Amino acid sequence: MNNEGADPVIAAFYRAALEPAQWSVALRAFARLAGGDVACCFLKPEAGAAPSRACVTGLDEQAWEHGYRRYYHALDPGYAVLIRGPLGRMHLMQDYFSEQLVARSEYFQDFYLRAGVRYSCSGVVPDNGAFTILSAHRAAGQGLYDRNTRSQLQRVLDHLPNVLRLRDTAQQAQAHGALAWEALDTLPRAILLVDAALRLVFMNQAAQRLLAAMPPARPLLALRGGSVDVRASQLQQLLAQRVRLACAGLACHRPAPLYACDENGRPALEIGILPLPVRMGVGGTGDDGAAMAMLSLRPLFRAGRRHWPGTAERPCGLTGAEWALALALADGVEPAEYAQRRGVRISTVRSQIQAILAKTGTRRSSEVASLFSALEWDAGAPP
Repeated sequence: MNNEGADPVIAAFYRAALEPAQWSVALRAFARLAGGDVACCFLKPEAGAAPSRACVTGLDEQAWEHGYRRYYHALDPGYAVLIRGPLGRMHLMQDYFSEQLVARSEYFQDFYLRAGVRYSCSGVVPDNGAFTILSAHRAAGQGLYDRNTRSQLQRVLDHLPNVLRLRDTAQQAQAHGALAWEALDTLPRAILLVDAALRLVFMNQAAQRLLAAMPPARPLLALRGGSVDVRASQLQQLLAQRVRLACAGLACHRPAPLYACDENGRPALEIGILPLPVRMGVGGTGDDGAAMAMLSLRPLFRAGRRHWPGTAERPCGLTGAEWALALALADGVEPAEYAQRRGVRISTVRSQIQAILAKTGTRRSSEVASLFSALEWDAGAPP
């Protein structure tokens, strides 16, 4: 997997939304992130219909056009997996198709394996009444996907609906200057564009609403003198460093989001930092502008939520098992008791605790309990 993480890939997809010629670049970056050479993004207007629009990298064009699009799309067992469950989730097809099934499948034997690929990780999102499918593929020699790679690919898929919305606005806009600001303003995610010195260049409506809803006395993030400021000085320094690197076009060595904590020490605001390859001048013309970074803001632990959070909502990149354990520790459950309740080895629970400590930046179980205490989430069993 690409050690730079998902952030540069996400940025490449946003650029592709603004510049259609960059879709192939984004797909190649996505394939590298997946540890393979093949990736595709295509629109399927309805079940059973051939893809009506596609961008493919690493696969022979004839294999795609005369193989998949003309015939094998109707036999693709992966599509049935994607539309059975909730949309917006990356699936490892290795979890669904055994070697025996592959050996009996016309799709696998006559098309997929002959095209030089064996394992795929795929997800689907709605797209104007149709479905856009994003998938990465590995050859047999490149091995199975691991869960960490799947989580990085999931981060890209989480942004795809916004990328598509940006793409649609770009297609509707007659001038690039109208596109740059109006398209970002339509995104439901709070977005700030800043320069290398953290000076605000643009803030969309979702960000305005988010900042207005923060407590005026102790806001987690605020605008002071036209610059972005977070309450914790150490976090401010780290944010400034990440933004400088993003604006300089350098690889982010720690691509995970940053978390601003509330007065009780709980992570309350997720801050994603993405490089913005498009240089934008005054009016968004793209001429002689300064390089910028995009800050993507997402509040955590909103009051009144009573469901088990999905992958994209769990803080600090915790898995479902780690999240369940963190909440149990917050409720005062001892590790040995938790292991007995779940019917797992205590060594498994200890390994999960170590993973939670690493992801949350805590040093002991008691700090984990303090961090996740008094949350508004329902701690029932995950789906």
